[in-house]
Amino acid sequence: MIDPKMTVAEILRRYRGSQPVLARFGLDACCGGAHPLEFACSARKVRVEEVLAALREAESPEITIDPGVCVRDLIAAYPSTVPVLARHGLMGCGGALGPVEPLHWFARVHHVDLDQLLEELREAARSSEAPPEEPVSPAEIARENLYRRFLKAALLFTFTGGAALGAWALVVMALRGRLGGIGRGFLQVHGHYQLFGWVGLFVVGVAYHILPRLSGVPLPSYRAAAASFALLVGGTALRFAQALDPSSLRSALLVVGALLEVAGCGIFGWIVGRILLSGPGPKKAYQAYLAAGTAWLLVSALLNLVHAWYLSARAAFEVPPGLNLPYLTTFLLGFVTCWILGVSLRTLPVFMGLAGRPRVAALLPVPLTAAIVIMTAGEATYLAGAGNAARLAFGLGGAGVAVCLLLFTWSLGILGRTAGAPEPGIDRGYEKFLRLGYSWLAISAAMLLTFSLLAVAGRDMDHAFVGAYRHALTVGFITTVMVGMASRIVPVFRGVPLYSPRLRDWTFWLLAVGNVVRVVFQSLSAVGGPAWFRVAGVSGVLELAALLLFGVNLWKTLDTETADEVAAAGWRPPIASETKVGDLLAAYPVLLPIFVSNGFAALTNPVLRRTVARSVSIAQACRMHGLDLEGFLGQLSEAKARLGA
Repeated sequence: MIDPKMTVAEILRRYRGSQPVLARFGLDACCGGAHPLEFACSARKVRVEEVLAALREAESPEITIDPGVCVRDLIAAYPSTVPVLARHGLMGCGGALGPVEPLHWFARVHHVDLDQLLEELREAARSSEAPPEEPVSPAEIARENLYRRFLKAALLFTFTGGAALGAWALVVMALRGRLGGIGRGFLQVHGHYQLFGWVGLFVVGVAYHILPRLSGVPLPSYRAAAASFALLVGGTALRFAQALDPSSLRSALLVVGALLEVAGCGIFGWIVGRILLSGPGPKKAYQAYLAAGTAWLLVSALLNLVHAWYLSARAAFEVPPGLNLPYLTTFLLGFVTCWILGVSLRTLPVFMGLAGRPRVAALLPVPLTAAIVIMTAGEATYLAGAGNAARLAFGLGGAGVAVCLLLFTWSLGILGRTAGAPEPGIDRGYEKFLRLGYSWLAISAAMLLTFSLLAVAGRDMDHAFVGAYRHALTVGFITTVMVGMASRIVPVFRGVPLYSPRLRDWTFWLLAVGNVVRVVFQSLSAVGGPAWFRVAGVSGVLELAALLLFGVNLWKTLDTETADEVAAAGWRPPIASETKVGDLLAAYPVLLPIFVSNGFAALTNPVLRRTVARSVSIAQACRMHGLDLEGFLGQLSEAKARLGA
């Protein structure tokens, strides 16, 4: 509703079509339009009631919003539509300007009825009233960009103790012409950094950003999510202690690190559970995969705690296979694979126009989970010496997992022809990663099926074959899909283009060739001798180079400055009851004497201002010191104006 006390400039900004109406009465934005409408009408000797009636008549024109309009253009033309889009899952995606995608595509991605969405948007646009323009604060930017710290930390882990250490170990073993010969403690540190550091942080960070937008449920707690980042990073980093000489310090580092990871995973599980349970309407099939994957992450974290306890109690450098292999199974097949399957089922049919069979995919979460349970239990008990019954359980469980993965790949339709229109206006270079990744999933599932049937028949597999299968799963499927999805979704998250499509394409070929070399030649070494394994050593260098190029590309994309971040650079906190004391003093140091004169002498300590004061609001501070809030706010505002701050 137009108010006569609103300034002329504000009316021109908020209400489309107001300019010609005001011009008809001789009113414009003279002097910046800073005068209230009633004042301007009085100056022009025009009846304000007559102007208001004309404005309100022009306020409700016939709005035509076409399904093909770009969301970014829609927001620019009708800022009042932002709350409608946010309610249906926009939630800041693409930044303040919005994503570059047609409206009908937005409706498909977010599972919104297009006709209903159009009607809601037209109703919002008719109001012609844009939401008030509030400056974007650094805290809001940090909340929106929470996933960035996860992705950057994941890259740092894989470039240090993860892929880099793995590539070095593979080259050394290739030169020696055989597997092994390197301390298993070092290799397990590499494995842990790849699992929790690289893959785990990556999946958790993306989940915090994408799941609220797919479910239409905001993140329950930014602080809890940020705390999980610190816990997971700290816990994973402490795993380096496994390679140290046994001591009380080493034991403390291992156990504390594992406990931190359990706590971080627990927070993640709580957040995912809150979002999935709070979502409107009946539960979707993809949510079952995400719920199962989250539960398996918690199991993996507890198994990792058992590992830390074992290493400490036994003064050992290596976790035995009976403890380590079930942990790998629950993390890779339970947590990561289930999350990838769930996100793929929710997004890829729309992104790529796949001709899928969603009803088949919807039937698989329960049998897949049951098969992983049987496989893990059989694997653990067989390696502990339980005998043929455990071997049979492992074989049957593994066969069940393999069949479920093959059925899911078929039901997703990603390896077949597309039936619908793929996403318009998007560089489709990411698709080759996803098709290649799911090809490797099918290959690794076929290898697992072979091993499982041999286990049922009472035969063991050569370790080189098992390693080739695990590499096909971890690098061929998991890493390739992660790289492809990141190339698609991170630019959309930020509302910027991918830094370099060329680097993305080089990443693809290096990753593809490296993985083929590793899987093929490691498998050949099992039947043809160690000479074949020497060739496999090249794969580590190729894959590390691929990840380095991907890391540069992703890091540059994450650091591309957005309009929101430019606006936040000039943000200053308001003098208001909820403003944090530390934030206000950081922006306006000249206000410190006002605080001190009112009894806040401790704020003269700069350390206190940067720490405790950033968590205490002005209202809380006034209550603690018995001050009148309104009076104190008045003092601050007066001092700010007087000092020209």
